[in-house]
Amino acid sequence: MLVVDLRWLLFGLLLLLIAVVAAALWLDRWRSRRQQRGALPGLEGLRPVWEVAPLGLLILDDTGACRYANPYARRLLGLEAASGRLPDAGWGHLLEIDRSAARSEAVSAGRYRTVVLGEGQFVQWWLTPWRDWTLVFLLDMTTPHRVEQAARFLLSDLSHELRTPLATLLTHLEVLRLPHIPDETRQQSIYLMQVEARRMARLVHDMLELGRLETSAELERRPVDLLAVVEAALAQVRPPAEAQQIALSLQADTPLPLVVGDADRLKQVFLNLLDNAVKYSRPGDRVIVSLQPTPAGDGVACAVCDTGPGIPAEHLPHVTRRFYRAVSDEIEGSGLGLAVVAEILRRHQSRLDMESRSEGAETGTCARFVLPALPEEET
Repeated sequence: MLVVDLRWLLFGLLLLLIAVVAAALWLDRWRSRRQQRGALPGLEGLRPVWEVAPLGLLILDDTGACRYANPYARRLLGLEAASGRLPDAGWGHLLEIDRSAARSEAVSAGRYRTVVLGEGQFVQWWLTPWRDWTLVFLLDMTTPHRVEQAARFLLSDLSHELRTPLATLLTHLEVLRLPHIPDETRQQSIYLMQVEARRMARLVHDMLELGRLETSAELERRPVDLLAVVEAALAQVRPPAEAQQIALSLQADTPLPLVVGDADRLKQVFLNLLDNAVKYSRPGDRVIVSLQPTPAGDGVACAVCDTGPGIPAEHLPHVTRRFYRAVSDEIEGSGLGLAVVAEILRRHQSRLDMESRSEGAETGTCARFVLPALPEEET
């Protein structure tokens, strides 16, 4: 007959109970950790905020995979989903380097980096460890970078272009200080100083105007009656044109659709083009402004053409560059008029095309561009 010591039986049952309790506690802890890894503690309550926030947020797990990306981040980085693996190359590789470095530091102040995502697109991120996750905050720096670059070019170009007229002014000031100089020489120096001062004033004005265009936000976009804009520009240019015996005319196929844009800036486009045409034309030449609806009806084809001497072929590709002048300095100008026109048209989703003939019986220049029409649903 088998005799079982009750003490050993109770001891064994106690050990078994302890093992079951320990296993249950371990399983509960394991499940809790799994739930923590699958969820994003503290995020759910803030998700509505991050969904509309004006900056990007990525939350990365300990493998570097993205567990959450808000809409701003998805748009900026070109992510198709709110979670998933990030690219191994390019900016994804740089992000993983910063994530690993930030998590390996004893006391992390986060990691900053500015990254080029594509042609002319810049993003800045700051990432920092948080619990088992890594938070990545992102900002689109494309516009600030473009503004900074434009301002730098503005100062560089302006200082370079002002050097010559300043030197001329200083030279003639020294001439005026000379004793016993002939009155004819004095008057000539004063005249040249006035010419250079006007040149400097034009340079500063036009350069600041171009700088404002390049560094400003998007232009105002409203329905614009282009025919009224052109008629106002022609009225402003007509007196100097008549003084030079240059005929101005307007050819418009009406009715024209409304275009979308900034009326003042579009008037500036036509003023600059008309001013160039009148300035470089000869007595008896003609300047014609043409406005026609595009065949598809989705825009207005614009042209400012003249019968002047034309622009030599070697100069034509460069006429929209800053300070580029295809003629001598005898005709006043800053060399920025067409650069301003090209920038305004770029802001209106358009492009300036130049055509010119400088040889043969028929010479002249045409500036052409197409302005988008106001969509029918907005009329």
